Amino acid sequence: MDINKFATQYWNHIATQNEEELPKYFHEDACIRWHNTNEQFNVKEFLRANCDYPGSWSGEVERIEHVGNSVITVTRVWSKEDSFHVASFFEMSEDKIKGLDEYWGDDGTAPQWRIDKNIGKPIR
Repeated sequence: MDINKFATQYWNHIATQNEEELPKYFHEDACIRWHNTNEQFNVKEFLRANCDYPGSWSGEVERIEHVGNSVITVTRVWSKEDSFHVASFFEMSEDKIKGLDEYWGDDGTAPQWRIDKNIGKPIR
């Protein structure tokens, strides 16, 4: 399996909320966990959470790592109103997702206390 193609297409379907294609990426009994909000989903619940999420979204995979049966992606997901970065840890089995642990973070500016200390600089 071409992991880069798999991850890029998967994230395209996530961003476009493609309810028809997304189930094809998962084992029936896959477990998806969003740690930031302490939520765990089965595939059907995950599809509802993703595909019913309000707004129109875009996504861009920034990094893909593959080690054994694990795939790790770092992805930027954004709409007109919001922007996030997500680190995703995929447990793969038979070319499908068996487990997925995700950590979502809001994109934004540095906190004022660090700006006041004049430390760090923008990445881009």
